[in-house]
Amino acid sequence: MKKLLIVFVLAAILATGTVFADHPDGLGIGVLWRGNIGFDGHFGSGVALSLHVPNVPIFWGIDLHLGGSSFGIGLTGDKYIYDTSLVPDINLHWYLGLGGFLSFFAGNDASIQFGARLPIGLSWHILEILELFLEVAPSLGVGIYTHGDGGINFPVGGFPVGIGLRLWF
Repeated sequence: MKKLLIVFVLAAILATGTVFADHPDGLGIGVLWRGNIGFDGHFGSGVALSLHVPNVPIFWGIDLHLGGSSFGIGLTGDKYIYDTSLVPDINLHWYLGLGGFLSFFAGNDASIQFGARLPIGLSWHILEILELFLEVAPSLGVGIYTHGDGGINFPVGGFPVGIGLRLWF
């Protein structure tokens, strides 16, 4: 599977002759709904802040989890390696990137998880300042837990999907 993905990415790069980014470089801020089907079959979802800071080539996602006796924060950061127009007439783009994730939960079920992501998505610039995006970002990482049997768990991650709106300034 990995070899097939690498061949696909290299073929796409060679077919276009270049790698370039089409997203604006300004301040992008928005809201993102994320769902994740974990490797353990568990489904989770939530809302996150989507953020792009001018002159920093990373797209950030920031989650905050509050509930019961626990608190959690999650962070994703993705660099788009390939970002180009799919349908120029309607400003529809697609992208492929590399990124990472980090999450921390405190309380009765304390844990930290970290790993790598491969975001693949569609981006539609409805207006110059308004973007609608949809992505899947297969993720693979390690978890360190204090509850249950405790210890280190590999693999953690899964198949997160997200849909969001971002405003560009």
